Amino acid sequence: MWGSANEKQEFGLLYPYFYGTSEERNYAKAIKTIKKLAISGYIPAIFTLGFASEFGHGIRKNDNMAFENYMRAAKEGYPSAECGVANYYMRYRPKHNACEHNPQAAVKWYIRAARHGNPGAQCNLAGLYLSGHGVEKDPEEAYLWASMAVYCSSIRFRSAEVYRDQAAELIDDESKGRVEQRWLALKDQLPYDWSEHSVYWRKLWEEAQGLESV
Repeated sequence: MWGSANEKQEFGLLYPYFYGTSEERNYAKAIKTIKKLAISGYIPAIFTLGFASEFGHGIRKNDNMAFENYMRAAKEGYPSAECGVANYYMRYRPKHNACEHNPQAAVKWYIRAARHGNPGAQCNLAGLYLSGHGVEKDPEEAYLWASMAVYCSSIRFRSAEVYRDQAAELIDDESKGRVEQRWLALKDQLPYDWSEHSVYWRKLWEEAQGLESV
């Protein structure tokens, strides 16, 4: 989907430095290669550079750099980056100067990420449809996206389960039937291999190991 075979292999081999065991993890060791791949335009590396900048993983914490890199990757349709952009638009505590607080813009990016199968965005979108923050309240939409988050997540997603159950109490059987039809249609498409960054990176790592052993 993104990048050459060589870029995917080089990036894939960095997976343990971010998501491996405590002994394997070494953010700083991976950052030099991630920066190089990001400069070349490799989208997963651009997102990772944003992620590292947001949380200070192997690089100085910098919200402006995080948002800039998230936006670069989001404009190319990378779901975790779309969710990252939305999170910045939604967040106003702790204070940052990366962008304005704009719940409506956040909803737009959450919707894009949710439709690309990102479970974090799906869960956040469900919460907004329940609260009416940045969008009109719509428990039917909340039920749909919370259900999708539960389905798409690589681990048990308890927050999404809570939103799903809360939304279910607010809609009737006819509404649930409509959601069920939409859920089944989405379920046939989502998630993509690249819907969730850590899952996609692990897939690239597994493929890279296979290439290395040949």
